[in-house]
Amino acid sequence: MKNFIFNRRTLLAGTAIGSVGLLAACGGGNSGNTSSAASASALGVGEDIAKLISVNPKERADLKEGGEFRFALKSLGPDFNVANQNGNTHDNALALSAVSPINVSGLWQTDFEGKASPNPNFCESFQEEVSGGVQTLRIKLNSKAKFNDGTPIDIKALQATAEILGKGLDNGFNLVDSGPHSLIESIEEDGDAFTAKVTMKEPYYPISDVFGYGFGVFHPEVNNKETFNNGFVDKLHPEWQAGPFKVDSWNSSEKVLAMVPNDKWWGEKPLLEHVTYRQMETSAQRASFKNGELDAVEARTLTAYKDVEGTQGAEIRRGQRLFAGGLNMSSFRLPLEMRKAIFAAVDRDAMAKVKFNGLNWTEQMPGSMMLMPFSEYYQDNFAEATKDWDAGKILEEAGYKKDGDFYKKDGKNAKFTVTTFGDDPVDSALAQTLVQQMKTAGIECAIDNQPDANFGTVVGNKDFDLTFSGYTVGPDATTVAKQYYHSANNKGQGSKEIDKLIEEAGKIQDDKERNKKCNEIEKKHMEEFAMMGTLFNGPEIFMAKNELANFGAALFGDVNQAPNTWLKRGWTK
Repeated sequence: MKNFIFNRRTLLAGTAIGSVGLLAACGGGNSGNTSSAASASALGVGEDIAKLISVNPKERADLKEGGEFRFALKSLGPDFNVANQNGNTHDNALALSAVSPINVSGLWQTDFEGKASPNPNFCESFQEEVSGGVQTLRIKLNSKAKFNDGTPIDIKALQATAEILGKGLDNGFNLVDSGPHSLIESIEEDGDAFTAKVTMKEPYYPISDVFGYGFGVFHPEVNNKETFNNGFVDKLHPEWQAGPFKVDSWNSSEKVLAMVPNDKWWGEKPLLEHVTYRQMETSAQRASFKNGELDAVEARTLTAYKDVEGTQGAEIRRGQRLFAGGLNMSSFRLPLEMRKAIFAAVDRDAMAKVKFNGLNWTEQMPGSMMLMPFSEYYQDNFAEATKDWDAGKILEEAGYKKDGDFYKKDGKNAKFTVTTFGDDPVDSALAQTLVQQMKTAGIECAIDNQPDANFGTVVGNKDFDLTFSGYTVGPDATTVAKQYYHSANNKGQGSKEIDKLIEEAGKIQDDKERNKKCNEIEKKHMEEFAMMGTLFNGPEIFMAKNELANFGAALFGDVNQAPNTWLKRGWTK
């Protein structure tokens, strides 16, 4: 099954949103060696996550200059503003990471392990000072950095971005989340236009969220509600972008985005001379790959894996997918008792067996939307929050009575719809399994299947009861705790108590203590609001041509978080 994921900060997956070192840094010591193609398993705290990375790592000296990279995505557009609720998908972020990493990952980048550092192509240094309880961030921007229309990426861009993100929710901007930017008191020149002094209203951690991944930095022209909300629908605005590649063409009818090296890029030049992304249903992707029309293809479902297995001149690259979710009910179309009853009734082990059958992937049932099980901060919050729940009791206490196969209230069945996307049979099997599980619990479940291309619109508009979508998982829980669980990001659904806990968490400097507080927040929110639940994390599996280098299962070193990987992606000599 293809779980769509948003970027880590949206609700940033599922298709829902720190960063850094070039791929050459190898994630703080991880070699990126190809893991076993035959089988793999998720890891726990303290285990070597290098086993979960498989990218065919090569240095630039070992690669050819030139060549093309062709890849397909399940959804592309139609809104190309990844900070907008309707454009904030993982696939859009992947596509834009080549032409405008400044909009996707901002001033930061991450290495394989999730360690964040400033991206030198945009930011030379990013330092924190705390004096008298006042936090000051001093940012030295790269004076060579410019948007494609020649506008410098300077203090004006930071000020415009802070205004959009910090005040946008109150001014009608369709933001995913403001993150720490609502806490910015002022941004002032500190000697010149490329040196900024950012004064915070109160301390916030981690500082890599400020102008970081999932928030980005915008061209000043984007600081307009109409432009931000609607100006990027089927438009990429290449003049407002900045990256190693530039848009060569965008065919909105055929959903094909072509990119070439950007002659205005000031950094190290990319090796590839052409990159093409196209939107395709998954079965069409696999046919195109086997016909030599694509250079790599996702193969994380049994159907996909078996379809491309044994393709001549290609290899499996398998690792851990940075995904959490599977029970997304964040649209709030269902009353609380229904959401709780669904959480109580679902047999997560049975669902996982359907998803991973035949993939030779094993994992313990995950319990966090915010952190991966290998994180030192991870806790199983879902199991703890729901351990005493019983679907029948929950519905009966809400006034439902069993009548035949289903519980009823006011003459209507306890009922919801699961929305699926695309044509993968595993998706269908997962939905059918859920239907049967719910029927056993006295809840009627219907299936609404939509094309892959509708994902962004359906989820962006929250036009669903439940989807199997989830979100990209980052190395720190602070931002997503706010994004997922603060009432301001959930149509007012939440509590003042939880909102206060979230605001307090961001002030904790110690990483361990801050993430511990975030776990308390998640458990409490799951207990009280039952909005998002975890079915699985799952594997990241690609089938790629043997000669394709620096591509594959990369954990936090993927191009949307580590955009300088584009400078080393290419073909072996």
